[in-house]
Amino acid sequence: MAKSFEYSEEIAYPLDRVHATVTNPAFWQHRFEKAPEKLTLDASRGPGTLTAIMRDSIGVSSLPSIVSKVVSGELKVERIDEWGALDGNRADGRISGSSTGIPVQIDCTSALRASGEEATVLEVAGSVEVKVPLVGGQIESLIRKQVGDMIGQDRAAIEKSLGDS
Repeated sequence: MAKSFEYSEEIAYPLDRVHATVTNPAFWQHRFEKAPEKLTLDASRGPGTLTAIMRDSIGVSSLPSIVSKVVSGELKVERIDEWGALDGNRADGRISGSSTGIPVQIDCTSALRASGEEATVLEVAGSVEVKVPLVGGQIESLIRKQVGDMIGQDRAAIEKSLGDS
């Protein structure tokens, strides 16, 4: 049974600057410079939009024991972030994730919205489903926590990028 989640992070910069960051290919190249096997960036949906697809491999020794027990060999993961154009005080997006080696599906809606004039809120709501008998629910709980950690890391990377510019 899929597990739902909601996370939000406040980013200490105005919406227009945060949106410009998450739709800038250089941000994603820097964000994933150490991790991905492959990063694909696509802005073909129009101005102020971006799709970032990150693919990576994780060795079994790096996985939590509950996951390594049901995976043989490397785990190949894919994360897709899509951001739409600004529409007033909001920009909508999607985040999805999947893997080979273990049947995982993560589907989220995401949004950036203004919080006053000097801050932005990143909101993510979605679900994770792991189709593995007996331990799927435990793995879903673990992934749900990791998604929350990832959203916090994204906030930190956005703030760092804006602070460096």
